[in-house]
Amino acid sequence: MKPKDLLADLKAGMPRREALKALAAVGIAATVMPVRRAAAAPDIEVFTWSGYELPEFHQAYIAKHGASPRFAFYSELEEGLQKLLAGYKADIAHPCVANINKFADSGVVKPIDTSRLEQWPNVFAAMREAQGVSAGDGQAWMMPWDWGNSSILYRTDLVDIPEESFTLYLDERYKGKMAFFDSADGFAQVTGAIIGAANPLAMTDEEFEKAKETMKQIQQNIRFYWTDPTEIEQALAAGEIVAAYAWNGSATNLQKQGVPIKFMNPKEGIWTWVCGLCLLKDGAGSEDQQYDFLNAFLAPESGKALVEMYGYGHSNAETFKLVAPERLAELGIADPEGMMAKARISLPMTPEFRQKVIEAFDEIQASM
Repeated sequence: MKPKDLLADLKAGMPRREALKALAAVGIAATVMPVRRAAAAPDIEVFTWSGYELPEFHQAYIAKHGASPRFAFYSELEEGLQKLLAGYKADIAHPCVANINKFADSGVVKPIDTSRLEQWPNVFAAMREAQGVSAGDGQAWMMPWDWGNSSILYRTDLVDIPEESFTLYLDERYKGKMAFFDSADGFAQVTGAIIGAANPLAMTDEEFEKAKETMKQIQQNIRFYWTDPTEIEQALAAGEIVAAYAWNGSATNLQKQGVPIKFMNPKEGIWTWVCGLCLLKDGAGSEDQQYDFLNAFLAPESGKALVEMYGYGHSNAETFKLVAPERLAELGIADPEGMMAKARISLPMTPEFRQKVIEAFDEIQASM
């Protein structure tokens, strides 16, 4: 084979093994053959909630590194934080605005250089500027990513209420037919709203005593505490329970199954949560890959998958241009900025109050 013929075959896609033999046959050193260098194989671990490992959320990372990173899961953020404090090693975690201060104060996270986030300018200002997100000097403790609402999800064919309210939890007609989120935050949000606390996430001593008594009443009516959304989705679909504290993603999943369900807009005000990704201080994986993963998650295409699959909002304003307007209207997030302006954002509690809430919630649950 003549060199010029060989070059033509190489351009046409001759397999590498055959190409090396052919090069040797015509006396060309293999070192001069152009080699396409692949990006490094996945070398990071992401510590998150179950369900966020879907490849649709990090396609750009897969395209660059050939596969997904490793994933590990927690069922509740406090559990995840305690595992990290006990020495568990990962590179990226998935906390929420309500918890990021505790993650930062505990020393398990390091600031994100926002100049390395390609879509950072397109993140909603309300999220970039939310309490606890900024670390100053162009850095952030968290990259906001997903947001949604927390409320009561109920079976419209099995629940009869004159007005949507968190007080449904006190209705003895549904005793043993409701579920509650196994979360101190949920305890403060729901009970604080029921008793009319000025700020459920920073209750006075008098308000907190009323909140504890209210939680004890709620516990008498609930069938179980849940940690994984699939628990309540299956129980609601089967009619085992008729109502549960939930996120709007569960409403979307059950609506797709044809279950007669409604996500409550309570008179006390719906709660909105904002979560995102943070870099863990002791992560041993490639820092470049950590930022590749952050950028993949923040891409509008990833946000489109999040909105369409889970019904949650995405932090990137550009995402909403990719989703059909009728779908956004169906999910109630056609006007994300307007929605954020009215919602009760789940902001951080002070460390002292959070500890107080956790201890009280543990004590109440122990009596179940």
